[in-house]
Amino acid sequence: MIDRGREPLSSSTSRVMAARGFYPGDCQAQLDAFIAGHQTPDELPQSLHGAMLPHAGWMYSGGVAARTLNCFRKIPEPETVVMFGAVHDPSVTMHALYPEGEWGTPLGRVKVDHLGGAAILEEAAGQMEANVEAHTFEHSIEVLVPMVKYFLPGAGIIPIAVLPEPAATAIGMAAAKALDLQKRSTIFLASSDLTHYGRQFGTAPAGTGPKAEAWMEENDRRLIDILCQGTGEEVLEEALMHRNACGAGALAALKGAMAVLGVPQGHLIEYTNSHKVMKDRVFQQAVGYAGVVF
Repeated sequence: MIDRGREPLSSSTSRVMAARGFYPGDCQAQLDAFIAGHQTPDELPQSLHGAMLPHAGWMYSGGVAARTLNCFRKIPEPETVVMFGAVHDPSVTMHALYPEGEWGTPLGRVKVDHLGGAAILEEAAGQMEANVEAHTFEHSIEVLVPMVKYFLPGAGIIPIAVLPEPAATAIGMAAAKALDLQKRSTIFLASSDLTHYGRQFGTAPAGTGPKAEAWMEENDRRLIDILCQGTGEEVLEEALMHRNACGAGALAALKGAMAVLGVPQGHLIEYTNSHKVMKDRVFQQAVGYAGVVF
């Protein structure tokens, strides 16, 4: 939803919040609580380059996203964070990069890395466009920007809306190549939830109850395993076939970037679903959430 009480979008130099209802209240306090007592797993590599994060309301998936991003405190703060987002607006028909300006958050403004963005647009010429409007009402990146401000306060962002189509992997590869040529320290984030299970989502092959939740978790586990071990093309194929990622294009782009960087292996940090988070008595519907780092 648009926060009418905040600065309106007047140009590409400022952006109205489309997702303010996804993180109501005191964001600083919420993030403090999400990571209270969290320890980065000892088995993680010393160098981290990217992550998959969920993008639902913070009351559902904020803890998973925050604890995954908390892992990046073990590495030097990057100069740039490339944020691959999902596309929920059917009017968006081309991969779209937000080219310049800044994004407002409750924790302060975050600058868009316009030089890095320009380099990516040049590297991905013909495959992607600079398009502010494609991001105006899209929540998948914005819901994570306050977390970037909290965990990586000095970093700029490059928001890219990625469609779930075959060129998605190439978009990620182009981004990684362009920023590597510029010698920018960068991490790559992909925003996606997992299976949307339930009759209201049009996917309830196992009905309700424990068997249905087990079906959903297996559907999610298969996508997570492919994300951790496979290619961008395999991630996209799995997601389109089994409807277990709403940001399939973003995930494929992440895998493309990791391929350029020579980082094929992902590590699952946390997995849950909205049924577990809300502690509903009977499983009828849920959305899956995972945090994975590379």
